[in-house]
Amino acid sequence: MGRSNINRGSQRLDELRARAEERRVERDKRSAAEQISLLDQRFGEGAGAKKERAKLQRMIDADNAQKNKKKAERDAPERKPGRDSKQTAKERRRRERSRSRRGAGRERASGD
Repeated sequence: MGRSNINRGSQRLDELRARAEERRVERDKRSAAEQISLLDQRFGEGAGAKKERAKLQRMIDADNAQKNKKKAERDAPERKPGRDSKQTAKERRRRERSRSRRGAGRERASGD
């Protein structure tokens, strides 16, 4: 069976596209939390639009995580430049030894 051509003239399609664009613009104006509350009004608390609700909740969680990260960075104490606080003492000693060995090798090669 083919597709019916009822209500599918070019004028009707243009009208449908325009209405879809208006709905998209209105949706873009709402935040994720506002969209969830609108879904609650339409379908009931937690009912319907399961995937859309999950997507919106992930967006809210990502925004909150990003805000918390920025706040933590802002409130964190300043670190001294050139020091990696996550490096253990053993790793720092190894790194310093390898630096001194590299420098000593260059001096010997150029000093001869």
